[in-house]
Amino acid sequence: MKRTLAAMLAALMLLTFLPLASQPARAEEVTFDVHCSVDHAYVGEVIIWNIVQTEDGQGGSGSFEYAFDLYRDGSLLLQGSFSSSELMQYNFTSPGKYMVKAQARNTATGAIYEFSGTDINVTASLSRITKVEPLSATSLRITWNTVPGANKYYLFRSTNMKNWILVKETTATSFTDTSLKPGTRYFYKANYRRRGVVGCTRSPAAAGVPMAKTRITSITSPSARRIRMTWAKAAGASGYQVAMATSPTGNYKTARIVTGGTTAIFSGVRSGSALFFKVRPYRRIYTTTYWGQYNAYRSVRVK
Repeated sequence: MKRTLAAMLAALMLLTFLPLASQPARAEEVTFDVHCSVDHAYVGEVIIWNIVQTEDGQGGSGSFEYAFDLYRDGSLLLQGSFSSSELMQYNFTSPGKYMVKAQARNTATGAIYEFSGTDINVTASLSRITKVEPLSATSLRITWNTVPGANKYYLFRSTNMKNWILVKETTATSFTDTSLKPGTRYFYKANYRRRGVVGCTRSPAAAGVPMAKTRITSITSPSARRIRMTWAKAAGASGYQVAMATSPTGNYKTARIVTGGTTAIFSGVRSGSALFFKVRPYRRIYTTTYWGQYNAYRSVRVK
């Protein structure tokens, strides 16, 4: 009995001095994300992605290098290489659905972690001229679309589509350009600033020609079934459109295009009818016609 107890005691003492079995090493857990502050952008804008480590991720040992791959509509557009930068920026040149896939490489262990960002929908610039309207022989009113999120707009002007000058920086979406030359064609395009970034400078241009309004100076029925009317010459115009209706607010239709003067004579008109007329100038440049504004209507009763 004593021998048995002594043997057990010796075994316990031996176990006391043996090293504990080492626990298996915990695998390094690293979780990253590609962060971008927007999910929509316009062509011409520059967007920045950055790498962030999520809260439940373990940093592990060593530092990291990062590589970014950019996809458009599911196809690889730009393949990156590893560097220490946690940022990637890109200037969108065409619309589509963009996504960034990134890799993080542990410089100490060589372990590589892959992760993807969310999609960004890129659409064409909304900064488009919607109307160029002549107000007088020397002024045009230009209107353009509202760009969501834009806090400033830039309006540019040119006479040849090559040399552009900034004519207005504004928060509004319209501007009246003055001191222009009558009958001259002017081109305009708009740009914008959104989230501190200037938008697409390749926005489409629109043109207009400053022209004065005319006015009907005389309208009579000098004889049976005849009408004679005259109007004032409009600076900047190369011709005039005469429109006619059977009521002041009726549907005015073109009755005559006059290119060589400021007088129109109508024959064979139904006797006793009351007719209403408006005149507007136009300017023809190459194959494009630019229209001025109609004057207030004048009426006549036919003999």
